[in-house]
Order: sequence, then C-alpha cells, then structure tokens
Amino acid sequence: MTGPGDEITAGAGGYRHLRASYDDREQVIDELKAAFVHGRLDRDELGLRVGQALESRTRAELAALTADLPPPLPRPVKAVRPRKAIAQYERVLADLERVEGGDHPDTIAARANLAYAYRVAKRFRHAIPQYERTLEDRIRVQGPDHPDTLAARSNLAACYQQACRLTEAIPQYRRALADSERMLGAGDTATLITQCNLASAYYTAGRLTEVVVVLRRALTDCERYLGADHQMTQTVRANLDAAIQT
Repeated sequence: MTGPGDEITAGAGGYRHLRASYDDREQVIDELKAAFVHGRLDRDELGLRVGQALESRTRAELAALTADLPPPLPRPVKAVRPRKAIAQYERVLADLERVEGGDHPDTIAARANLAYAYRVAKRFRHAIPQYERTLEDRIRVQGPDHPDTLAARSNLAACYQQACRLTEAIPQYRRALADSERMLGAGDTATLITQCNLASAYYTAGRLTEVVVVLRRALTDCERYLGADHQMTQTVRANLDAAIQT
C-alpha cells in the first residue's frame, strides 16, 4: 500500500514494478482530467479513475488507467513559476478579503486555491493554516453537511498526511469518512476513496491492525457496489493482501 509522497524503488521486473510516487499519481490525474475536458471520459468515470490513481502502488497500475485513452497532447511550457503563481494567489486572496469580505464564497475558494498552491510546492507550513481556515470558513458559512465542507476536510487530511502529521490526519479522515457515508452513501466513489485514504494514513502510521479493518470493509463495499472484477476492487484487494502479509 502506498500513500502521498512514496518514493520510487526499483524491483526485479523493471519499470512496471517501480513503486508509484506522489508526482507519478499527480501526472496521471492531470491526464485523466484532460481526457474529461475533451469528452473522452464522463464525470463518473473520471472520479473512479482518479480514486484508482490515488491508490495505485506501481507505475504499471497507473499506466493501466490511461492505456485506453489517446496519447495526451504535449504539455505547454509553464509560463508562471511556482513562486510567482503563489504570489498571485496571495494577491487575489488579499484583494477579495478587502473587497468582498472573508465570508464571501469567492474569498473562501481563493483561500483553498492558495492552500493547494502551497501544498504543490511542498510548503506545508504555509498550506496547513490555509486549509484549516478554509475548513473553518466552510463550516461556518456553508454548514457541516455541505459538499464543499466535506471536500475541505478531505483536503486538510491529505495535507496533514503529506506533512507527516498523522495524529491530525487520521481523525480528519475518519470524520470525512463518516460524513461521506452519511451524506453520499457507502457506495459513492468519494466514500470508497476516503476509506482507502484512511487506510493509507493508518499504514503510514504503522497501525496495521486498523489498515486491515478498514480495507476489509472497503473491499466488501467495492465488491457490493462496483463488482468483484472492477479495477478499484482489485486494487483494494491487493492492498489488503499486502497489509495482511506485512
């Protein structure tokens, strides 16, 4: 099982047995989003494949998610460097706070975007306070049961995990899972993804008993709602087998 920030290690089988890194997953997710924009995937399939990308352990598993799609177009050269992009996000947030106020939806969205920019740049010391403030604002303005609040909690949990703050990540994942099950249902893709993310955090923390418990439940739900032969079901099954053997 892997989680955010895993390193690539070579295996006996070459490329296909290289463990997937966080950047590998992000690249595949970008390709899936591009395929959605161009009409090659529908929304449900996009959500499902993104979930599978987040849980993929090897580069081979990631490659399978885009194998049936046309080759992506060459990526444009980034015109804005990360530091400059972050500075622009900071200015946008400051302007919206001044003009619209802190509770305006655009202001909250701008704060979430800034948090993400910090996170991509691995500036977790700056990202986490912005994610925490975003969650607080979502709860206060939109309520605890709004889908944006659920997304904000999941994003905060993921950032905690990347920053190796697992004692804070795990409670947020657990709350996000409970909310997702209540709001969306046990068979929703977001719920299944959150189960796997919680298991990943437990694994990173070395809490293998909890990993097995969560993945057994996730496997039952995947088999029930997606089918035994679905790729996400197969990935969860493989992760469970690996956790039991560890």
